[in-house]
Amino acid sequence: MPSRAPRARSSTDIVGCIGRECSRFPRKTTRTEHHDSVGKGRVSAPLTHHSKQYSSKEAVLAMKKIALSVALLASSNLYAADGLEKVRIGFPPAWSAVEAAIPFGDALGFFKEEGLELEYVSVQGTAVLLPQVANGSVEFGIMSPDLSVIAAAKDEKFPIQFFYNFYPRNIFEITVLEDSDIKTLSDLKGKKMGVGALSWGNLPMSRLMLGDAGVTWMKDVQVMPVGVGPAAWQRMKSGSVDALNLPAPQNVMMEKDGTAIRRLPIPEEFANLFANGVATSEQLIQSNPELVERMGRAIAKSFVACATDTEKCVKAYWQIDPSSKPDAANEAKWVDTFSAVNDGTYNMIGLYDIKENFGQYNKADWEKFVQKLYEGEQISTTDFDVETLYTNQFIPGINNFDAEAVRKTVQQLPN
Repeated sequence: MPSRAPRARSSTDIVGCIGRECSRFPRKTTRTEHHDSVGKGRVSAPLTHHSKQYSSKEAVLAMKKIALSVALLASSNLYAADGLEKVRIGFPPAWSAVEAAIPFGDALGFFKEEGLELEYVSVQGTAVLLPQVANGSVEFGIMSPDLSVIAAAKDEKFPIQFFYNFYPRNIFEITVLEDSDIKTLSDLKGKKMGVGALSWGNLPMSRLMLGDAGVTWMKDVQVMPVGVGPAAWQRMKSGSVDALNLPAPQNVMMEKDGTAIRRLPIPEEFANLFANGVATSEQLIQSNPELVERMGRAIAKSFVACATDTEKCVKAYWQIDPSSKPDAANEAKWVDTFSAVNDGTYNMIGLYDIKENFGQYNKADWEKFVQKLYEGEQISTTDFDVETLYTNQFIPGINNFDAEAVRKTVQQLPN
C-alpha cells in the first residue's frame, strides 16, 4: 500500500483534526445547560470540558496515562438500585430531540430490557469524546471516525473500535443564505465559514472536500467556531460568516425558524461516506462483549422505533428531559420542527431503506474513507489494517430482535 512523506505543517495546521483544537484533552468537567432552538426547552448537558492544548503525540501519551488511572473504573460495573447496569453514552455537541432515537428507545424501555440504565454525556466534539471512550470514563461514544483513522495512520491508534454504523451516509452540509452569491464550494475562496467547534471530528473531511474544490483551509477560507442553534444561524444572517458547515438537522431547524438557505452541492464521493458511529474501548469489548451487544441491540431497536413515527419519537424526549417540553403555545411548532429534523436525517442516511443488519460496516467503505484522507494529505500512509478500527462481530446479536414487533409497539402508542 502507498505511503507518502508527511508535508510540512504550520502550527495552525491539522494533525488529527483542525487547528490546535484537535488535540484537546479533557481535564475537568462541569455541568452546563443547552437551550433548545425551538420553544423554551432546556436540555441538560451533563459534561463540558475545559482543556489544555496538546500536540497529537502528547494527546495520545496523556490518554494512555489517564487510561491507567481509570483502569478500575473501566473494569468495574456500576449498578443502579434496581439492578440495572449504568452505562454512559457520549454525543457531541449536546443531547436533544435533534437526535431522538436513543432517548425514544430509553423511554420505551428498550435499554432496561437489556439490563441497562443510560447516563447521557455531552461534549464539544469527537476530539474531546474519543479519549474518554478510550480510557473507559465514558463507555460508549457516538463520534466521527476521522480522528481515529488519522491516529492509526501515525501508528498512534486509540484503543477503541466502532461497532455500530450510526450514520451510514455523511450528514454534514455547507449552507449559505438563499440570496448569497456563493453557488459552489469553490466560491468559498476569500470567505468566512462557521463550524460548530474546531474540535469537531468531521472537519478533516470538510477540509479535504474544500481542497478538492481549490479552496485551501485557513488560507483561502477562514474557518471560525460558531456553535450550533440560533446563535450560529445569526452569525450567518448578520454576515459575520458567509457559510455554515453544520449537520443537516441544524439546517432543517434553521429553515423551520424562518431563515431561507441553500445547500451547496457536495460531490457524491463525499456525500456517500459514512459519518458518526458508536464506538467503545477495546478493553470493554474484551472484558464484557455481552454488554456491547446489548447496547447495540437497544440502539438498533430505538432507530426502528423512531423511524416508525418521528412525532411520537420526539414527544417521548420530554420523558427523558421534562424541561425540554415547550409551553402549549409553542408545542405544535416544536413537534413539527424536531419531527422534520429526525425524518430528514433518516432520509439522508438511508435508514428507511435498511431492512436488515442494522449497524453493519463494510470494509470497502472504510478503505474508501481512508483513501480520501490519504489523497487529501490528512494522512501520510494507508499501510495499516482498517479492520482494527471497527468490528462487525456484534451485528448478528444486535439484530436478534423482531423489528415488526417494535413497529407495532410504536403504532399502538397514543398520539
